[in-house]
Amino acid sequence: MPGTAAPLGVGFIGLSAKGGWAATAHFEALRAMPDRFVIRALSASTPGSAQAAGEAHDIGFATDDPAILAAQPGIDLVVVTVKVPHHKELVAQALNRGKAVYCEWPLGKDLDEGRAIAASAEERGVRAFVGLQGRSAPAIRYLRDLVRKGYVGEVISSNVIGAGGFPWGGAAMAGMAYVLDDTSGATMLSIPFGHMVDMFTWVLGDFSRLHASLATRYPLVKLVDADGSVDATAPDQIAVGGILDSGAVVALQYRGGDAPECGFRWEINGRDGVLIVEGNSGHLQYGHVRISGRQGTGPTDDLTVPAQYRLLPTDPLGYSDAVAHAYRAVHEDLTTGSSIAPTFDDAVKTHRLLDRIERAADWNRRSSI
Repeated sequence: MPGTAAPLGVGFIGLSAKGGWAATAHFEALRAMPDRFVIRALSASTPGSAQAAGEAHDIGFATDDPAILAAQPGIDLVVVTVKVPHHKELVAQALNRGKAVYCEWPLGKDLDEGRAIAASAEERGVRAFVGLQGRSAPAIRYLRDLVRKGYVGEVISSNVIGAGGFPWGGAAMAGMAYVLDDTSGATMLSIPFGHMVDMFTWVLGDFSRLHASLATRYPLVKLVDADGSVDATAPDQIAVGGILDSGAVVALQYRGGDAPECGFRWEINGRDGVLIVEGNSGHLQYGHVRISGRQGTGPTDDLTVPAQYRLLPTDPLGYSDAVAHAYRAVHEDLTTGSSIAPTFDDAVKTHRLLDRIERAADWNRRSSI
């Protein structure tokens, strides 16, 4: 596809007329780049929901069969934004047609499934991207460059404390209860913590060794929009410590529920300075953070993200901003042959790290472990 000048045609699996993450983030991100992408088709779970979504988003072709969507002419990229347990079967529809695919994170329910999905893409020689969009967020790219260019010098230590937020704090809506099930693949460990640790290692490097503790401290979760409660089996308390390949000593802690003030704080301490990243949410993948720093014994100053890191006119405080920057990287990869956007191989690497954390914590979430 290198050299393509016309917008890439997108087939969207999982776009709903009722809103949700796909509409708020992915649809708005793609719509912000009409010179790069045009959404030509969508599929949903039923004919009625597909028709409603097509009408709501002004998309001409709508179907309840993802295989028919993938086979439509003019589709260059298939976007998969459904619940994690359905990723494998729906990604296969795109791969079987030789179409490039962008799949939400987590790629699979666990490491084995993530590996199988990635292997399938490699076997078919299809370019496959994963929604680890935090790496594309302007603030995170700026942070990585600050570290690489020596703002703090040699990194000595780093620590993170974050809040996983709703619904991992003892209350949930009925429609979100599946994220409390440890076998779903969509948990506090895999989503907010998973996104965070992917960016953490992208900025600071991989773990040489680690230890971990996981716990479910809210085993009975009250439903806020229905009677009763549901059992939770996924961890809502995460503590990971260790040493990176660089020798830096690190400590990462996430807890369920919201924080009273700052939902996220990340300190990077070096021989020559300190960087501090703060945000209201433990979902670092939104890119909604503030960066400050100090070099030597000087004062701590706010570090505004330079204009060159903002590649699109999307709202920096919107949920589509980091996702839009990720899609821009995908477009560049597909049209120039570059390798900028996170791929299925990157997803497997992060799946492997999460699996390593679970094993270090002796977390028997599945009978096969």
